[in-house]
Amino acid sequence: MIETEKIFPVSRIGNEKSPKLIILLCNPGGDPKYYKRLAEYPMDKDGFYKSSGMDLHIYREYCEWWDKVLNKTDKYGIKDKDILALEYYPYHTKRSNDSKHWKWDTFAQKSLSRNKELLLKYIKNGVPVFGYYYGFWLNDKDTNKQLAMLKPVQFCKSRNGLGQSLKLKDLDDWLHKTRK
Repeated sequence: MIETEKIFPVSRIGNEKSPKLIILLCNPGGDPKYYKRLAEYPMDKDGFYKSSGMDLHIYREYCEWWDKVLNKTDKYGIKDKDILALEYYPYHTKRSNDSKHWKWDTFAQKSLSRNKELLLKYIKNGVPVFGYYYGFWLNDKDTNKQLAMLKPVQFCKSRNGLGQSLKLKDLDDWLHKTRK
């Protein structure tokens, strides 16, 4: 029997120890009742799913969205093993309004705390940051202050629109400028 109510939390994906690029994500927008649309469902079925630190190479095989993002970074010599993707909120929700801080469980609170630690640590080490979904990160006083001080060569906010093609164009343009 398929477990229809299972929700797959994702705190962070990729290289937590020595990233060369950080991608900021937020994670709302994937309605858990449609869990079969989430890459984590087949990954769990095949034994690859982990709530954090999962290899982006595996994600790439299961998720067209990630494959498109990683095709852009590949173009500039940034391999999937060099990327750390941080989620502001670790659970897929129907919409952003469902992810209010005061409703968060312990796992979600600890995930955000650790992700903020990693982000701030790597900002200090000069790792570039691409804000694919950056809104929540900029609303957070701890991270907004640090991100606001970064020069465009280290931090790029993608367009706040919903289209992946625009965001990927922003990533491509930014990497082109910073990788010359």
